[in-house]
Amino acid sequence: MVSAKAAAVIAFVASAALLAATAAFILSIRRNDGLPSPSVPSASAIPFEGGLPEPAQGIRGHILSADGASVEAATVRLVSAAAPYRVYQETKTDRTGAFSFEHVGGWRVRVVADHGSDGVVTSAELRVALDQSLELTLVLSPAGAVRGVVVDAQGRPVAGALVSVDGLPWIVSASSDAEGAFVLTTVPDEATGLVAVARGFRTAHASLAAREEDRELVIRIVLTAANPVAGRVEDDAGNPIGASVVACEDTAAEARVQSAADGTFELPPSAIGCEAVAEHPEFAASPPQPVVEGQRLVLRLGTGGAIQGVVVDESGAAVTPFVVGIESFTPLRGRAGERHGSRSFDDAGGAFRWDKLAPGSYVLTGSAAGKPPSRSASIDVQAGATTSGVRIVLAKGGAIVGRVSEPGGAAVAGADLRFDAVSGVLDSKASATTDGAGRYRLEGAPDGPLTVRVHKDGYRSKLVSGLRVASGATLQQDIVLSAYDGGGSMEFGGIGAGLGRSGDAIVFQSVFPDDPAARAGLRPGDRVVSIDGEPTEGMPLADALQRIRGEPGTAVGVSAFRPETGETVNLTIVRGTVVH
Repeated sequence: MVSAKAAAVIAFVASAALLAATAAFILSIRRNDGLPSPSVPSASAIPFEGGLPEPAQGIRGHILSADGASVEAATVRLVSAAAPYRVYQETKTDRTGAFSFEHVGGWRVRVVADHGSDGVVTSAELRVALDQSLELTLVLSPAGAVRGVVVDAQGRPVAGALVSVDGLPWIVSASSDAEGAFVLTTVPDEATGLVAVARGFRTAHASLAAREEDRELVIRIVLTAANPVAGRVEDDAGNPIGASVVACEDTAAEARVQSAADGTFELPPSAIGCEAVAEHPEFAASPPQPVVEGQRLVLRLGTGGAIQGVVVDESGAAVTPFVVGIESFTPLRGRAGERHGSRSFDDAGGAFRWDKLAPGSYVLTGSAAGKPPSRSASIDVQAGATTSGVRIVLAKGGAIVGRVSEPGGAAVAGADLRFDAVSGVLDSKASATTDGAGRYRLEGAPDGPLTVRVHKDGYRSKLVSGLRVASGATLQQDIVLSAYDGGGSMEFGGIGAGLGRSGDAIVFQSVFPDDPAARAGLRPGDRVVSIDGEPTEGMPLADALQRIRGEPGTAVGVSAFRPETGETVNLTIVRGTVVH
């Protein structure tokens, strides 16, 4: 019998419409404020031995078989009471059939249990207040297996279809295999139908005929193609806006579309059953929303953040006017490298503010006349907040001097010299031209490593990489140009591979045959994990390029992830002279 200590109210309640004849629970609401519990009329009660200890806030109870015996090792789940259905907690009953869920106050839930051939049961919708405890007993309803196949309108098997009991999706479900076959092992005898959901198809309902004892029911579910799902993207104020919409992200069914200026978009039927998110470089991403057949999807973007700071010289004095650009961006969600651009500022105090930024991690580059571009540290931006105190220091820069000549030593006059790939967003304005003796002085060298590009008509252009010079210092660097012979027009020291961005990764977009990268085993599509031990996550592409380049004969360590095999390769590659 239920102990007097544990039972303030006893009631027998049907657990769900389909299980009204067999599912029951004994309910006791225990108030923790010392007040008496409200009186509830009793129905027939089902006794069990041993009682329950004084419950903490939450849900506790017992699972019984149809003949009233305690059921050990029954699976008991605490699930959401409404779609989309989620399992919050899961446990097993002990030898007395007891179970418990703690800290569930304020939730709207159901308790679901199953135990093989003993059957299944689901409670009515429950809500436990923060100052209450709830005790119940659930009685398993007889159940049997149902197997079948899911096919499309042409009779072809549909893999990955989710099949569940109509009206009771939290009880049992199964996915169809490559042949479209599925098996539901514990379908209540009272169940009258199944529901099948698959991406790209309309939801299908199949009736269940009466089942004979000791015989499995075999059914065929036919799915018909669904229509595209329409939707609208709104900004944080509810206005329509053009944005990127992604559904089924990082899956084979991933779909990416762009909403029109009026916010409208259309997702393919294959997105049904996934979640969709809207992204925009000036706003926080929208909360994920399920893509449901026949329901219009509304995605509202969140408020973006802002960066506020100053641009100063090495002495701390304000620099003005100046330009600030977004060198790299790693979003909290979505793809990196999709937010660039620059803005000009003219503030006497060197102050700047950049509003409407999607949350994530930023690296800014600042530049001003007569000074090389300089980077900020990584800056974290949060939705609806301003990150202040950012400081970009523009150094004087170093100088590189030397002589440009032919292989035999003859001077090359009129050669143009510039810094190459200093930034992915701001160009260096520094330049120099060799005099009649081939001499040059190139000022405004940025923090290294850096590359000098030399060009002269009639000669092969040359990149001299791996240079470093401190601000205010001078580096001597003589350069030899070869006459253009109709072959490759560019000569540089490196590994012979082209770098680019793909989503949030830096990748080798090309690997030139017979050059060091190819001989070392790098392949196009390999993702750069680190260079000389420095991780590339959040690294600007220009920085990665400067680290890969270098003087012929020197070595660079490259760690690369190979998506097609899932392996990471660690290579030491000796740079060579590359001509292309």
